[in-house]
Formats: sequence, structure tokens, C-alpha cells
Amino acid sequence: MERKSFGFAGPLSAALIVLLAGIAAAAPFSPALVVDTYMDASEEDETFADAETLWVTSEDGDPVRIAFFVYSEMVKLAMEIESGEFRARVTDVERPGEVTLYFYDMVVLETETWRDMPRYDDEPLATLDIQETGWATWDATDLVKKAAEECSEGCPFSVVLVAEGDASIGFASMEGSGDETAVIEYIA
Repeated sequence: MERKSFGFAGPLSAALIVLLAGIAAAAPFSPALVVDTYMDASEEDETFADAETLWVTSEDGDPVRIAFFVYSEMVKLAMEIESGEFRARVTDVERPGEVTLYFYDMVVLETETWRDMPRYDDEPLATLDIQETGWATWDATDLVKKAAEECSEGCPFSVVLVAEGDASIGFASMEGSGDETAVIEYIA
């Protein structure tokens, strides 16, 4: 019986199948938003988890309102994550400016106030200049990889937004329209 040779077509076909399988395996993941709130230095004993607008404000470079968005656990390992983004709907711009994204490796409770505000990670992960209302999108690749590394055991994690300079910006909360709540999404 004579054996036919397919030359390099056989290995090329196999490589193409592996490549396509890898591309097809990449998919978006979006942990559920479970809590959102902000904390206000001028009302340090008040909670704002039921507010329709989540404020981030700084005065002369010092944060006086900070927003927290708590998400359910990560389902992928950090090395599997290709990219990530955090999207939040800007509803009010009192004073335009930069808003920086930070990571907190635990849940923030609805009852927490400025007085007992958790100590979030002090490394800024992404900054966005916000001038008007609409959707704002940060590159959150470093944040979701950090969440996957530190919360691989199924713990929730938080996205922290802090205004820079004299910015004062409001974001939609879970208490408002469901279509406008903040979303974190990553590709793995």
C-alpha cells in the first residue's frame, strides 16, 4: 500500500486548528456588582450606599469623597487574563478633572463611613480625564490581574475611584437605572 505525503499541509492544518481553538477560548467575563457606595469627609459618620449618585471629589488635591464598587469573586487566574476594563456612567460633572482607579482586596460594607473607611491599595492603576457626562472607561487590566492574584479563593474585591486636583464628579449607582451601573469586564 502506497502512503501519500501531504507535505507541510498536515502540520500547518494542525497549527491552524490550535490557533483557532485558542482564539475561540478567549471570552469576556464580568463579575457581578454587589455593592456600591461613597464616603464623604464632611459627613464622616454617614453612609451613602443608598444614594443614586456616587460622588468622587477632591479639594486642593485632597480627596473628600471616594467611591467604592464591590464585585463578586474572580473566576480566572491572573496569567489567563488578557485585558480588562472598568466602565462607569458619569451622571454629573460639577468640576471636571482626573479620576484615578485603585484596588481594594476586600468587600466594602454598605454601612461603612468616612470615619471607618477601609485602607485601599495606594498604587494608582489608571487615571482618566473626565470632562462631561456619559460612559467613562478605564483600562483595568492591572486591576483585574491583581484581583485574580489576591482574590483567587473566591473573595470579593473593590474598585476604588478617587478624584484628583479639584475635580468633583458623580457616577450612577445601583440605586438608579440598572442599565447604567458600573461594570468590570475582562477577557481571558
